[in-house]
Order: sequence, then structure tokens, then C-alpha cells
Amino acid sequence: MYTEKKDKVAAIFSYLGWIFWVVAFIIRNKDDQLSRRHLNQGFLLAIAGSISAILNRFHGLLSLAGDVLGIGVLVLVIMGIVRAARGSDEPLPIVGDIQLI
Repeated sequence: MYTEKKDKVAAIFSYLGWIFWVVAFIIRNKDDQLSRRHLNQGFLLAIAGSISAILNRFHGLLSLAGDVLGIGVLVLVIMGIVRAARGSDEPLPIVGDIQLI
């Protein structure tokens, strides 16, 4: 469980988009594995959200795929924020096992 408020804020910020992700990356506790997990998941969701936005610029099936991806990202972001606020280290479905950071 989180003991420092700064770590919880960094974990929640990691899901709120690119600018907040950078802020979370800067203020995080470098030794905390839990904030690292949330930063990684937030990074993956930010990439997926950007891909969704790009797909939505097209018409037809690509736009539909972008909409479906966007809804999936939104659901995972909400789940991630709730888990970060609780201090849970349970990985999110789909993106929880992928490590980029």
C-alpha cells in the first residue's frame, strides 16, 4: 500500500494523459515498484489513446476501430485511476503484463 501522498499522486497522474504522465515521471519515487507499474500502464494507455485519435481521423472501419479502441482505453484508464487511488498493485487487463518502462 502507498504510504506517501506524493507516490499516490504520481500514480494517479500517470493515467491522465501525456502532460500529467511527464509530471508523474518527474515527481515519482524512483525506488517504488508500485508507482513504476502505474507509470508503465499509463504510458501504454497514452500510446493506445494516441493511436485511437489517429484512427479516428480516417473514415469507415478505421474510424470505428479508433472508437472501439478509445472506449477500451477509457475503461482501462478509469480502472487504473481507481487502483492507483487504492494503492493496489494488481495489473490492468491487457496492458498489465507489458513492460516498457
